Amino acid sequence: MVPALGRIFATRIEITAQRWLRRLLVEPKNMSRVSKERLPQKMNKIYNDVVSKKTYLYLGIAFWLLTVIFVAAPIWPYVFYRLSPGTSDTLAATIGTTVVHARSTAVLSPESHSGPTPTPTPAPPTFDPSLPEDNGIIIDKIGVRGPIHEGDNWAEILKTGIWRVSNLGNPEDNRQPIILAAHRWGYVTWTNSFRTLNSFYNLPKLNVGDRIQIVWNQRKYVYEVYAQETGEKITDYSANLILYTCDLWNSPIRIFKYAKRIY
Repeated sequence: MVPALGRIFATRIEITAQRWLRRLLVEPKNMSRVSKERLPQKMNKIYNDVVSKKTYLYLGIAFWLLTVIFVAAPIWPYVFYRLSPGTSDTLAATIGTTVVHARSTAVLSPESHSGPTPTPTPAPPTFDPSLPEDNGIIIDKIGVRGPIHEGDNWAEILKTGIWRVSNLGNPEDNRQPIILAAHRWGYVTWTNSFRTLNSFYNLPKLNVGDRIQIVWNQRKYVYEVYAQETGEKITDYSANLILYTCDLWNSPIRIFKYAKRIY
């Protein structure tokens, strides 16, 4: 639509210029003295018309470019992964590297690491048979609502959504932190709705004070974010829950969110 408007503006400029040039070249012989005195005014009008039309043309082009940027930005990750299909697997490998470091660093006494002042662990939440039997995570702030997948084959598990790092904590055992990892952009085969529910695409929007719910064995555990950072390694193992994902498409930088259980 915008290019069409640009062509219309250009056509009108050309027609206007031709009309005034004909008048200047053909009509001067029959002009009266008064008309000749008004010639400079007509020239000024031509100039103003042309300038005005060019302004509209440039505004139309600028609007078209902004529209392209606005429309393309949300789908750029899809285009990027379509052009470079191996990127998702590369990012999965770097997520796995972060996990290797976490396993070698996490200890049974997380209080020895920097973090919030240790507080007594809340009592286990009440068993609720109305809750799903499958373990899952809910983050209302960013629209996440998906199952938590278990296993050691992180390369395959990350293709299905959110992964709990094995051999570390879970909601029923807080001696070590629960670490949940997920792709931010995911795979080209993912739909937008699946990406919203099962990835950490919007994890950067999760802020200190926001809450996270984990449904585990039909009990609902609630956590609150108390710190966040970007980097290549987890630095705070005193957290009860750690979420992380990629920062950019092929960057080694990770986004980390640290949370403590409140009930």
